[in-house]
Formats: sequence, C-alpha cells, structure tokens
Amino acid sequence: MPNSIDININSGNNSMDSLSFHWNAIFKDGIHIFQIDNDGIEHKFKEVQDKLNDLVYFNLTNNNGKMFSVNLTNGLIGYNRLEFPYIETKEKKQNIRLIHFRRHRVTLTEAGKEIGHDITFFLGLQWTTIDNKNRNIILQIDQNGDFIIDGK
Repeated sequence: MPNSIDININSGNNSMDSLSFHWNAIFKDGIHIFQIDNDGIEHKFKEVQDKLNDLVYFNLTNNNGKMFSVNLTNGLIGYNRLEFPYIETKEKKQNIRLIHFRRHRVTLTEAGKEIGHDITFFLGLQWTTIDNKNRNIILQIDQNGDFIIDGK
C-alpha cells in the first residue's frame, strides 16, 4: 500500500499536483536537483538526503514567484533572494543542518467526506553552538506563501 505522501486524494495518484511549493537543491559541485525537472520527472527528496554533506542551498518556490531559501554555508534563511538579517545570530554556528518537511491536514465530515485539504511547509535550519547546544529557526509556510518564524 502506498504511503500518504504518494497519494493525492484530490487528483488520483500524482502527489505533486496539489503542492503549491516545490523544492530545488544546490550542491558544492554546482549540481542542481529540482523536485520536478523540465521533463516533468519527479525527483525524490532522498536524492538530497543522500548528498546532505554537500548541500549548499535548499529552496522552496511557488508559481507566484515566492521563494524561501536556506543557506547551509552561513546559516541564513532568505525570502525572494534576500537573506533575513534579523535571523542571523551573533553566535558561531557549527554543524548546520537542513529542516524540511510538510504536513497535510485533511478536514472530514462526520460521514468521512473530505471538505478541506491544507498543506503547510516547514523550512529551516538547525545548528550546534560552540557550547554544544542545539538551536533552530523554522519557517512555517502556508500554501499562499504567508509564513511564521519560530526558533529556539
């Protein structure tokens, strides 16, 4: 049985149809991997996970031109090619790691009929401070590109 990520209840079995944002990854060697390439082929996130040590940038972009990015070299998060200056902390970041996932929320009637389907994207980074404490900053992004910043 396919897992929930592989099933789109709105349009058959193409999980990408209902996504408002798609990712792309840029690596140290200059290679780009797009979630959906120009030929319409879907690349799995596993391809990024297999090369996490070489990941430099990870971006989420929608069709309206909104782009969120994580720079894993300097530990900054950006929006529409501008890095958020207020997210940068004065502490030195070590072992910077990508945070990326999405949550699907399906609203059902008591009879089990779907009446709503929302996807929220999460994008951020986690790092270790010099005194070995883990910190993170995460953007919670709705399907329209509105976002909330959370960190600890």
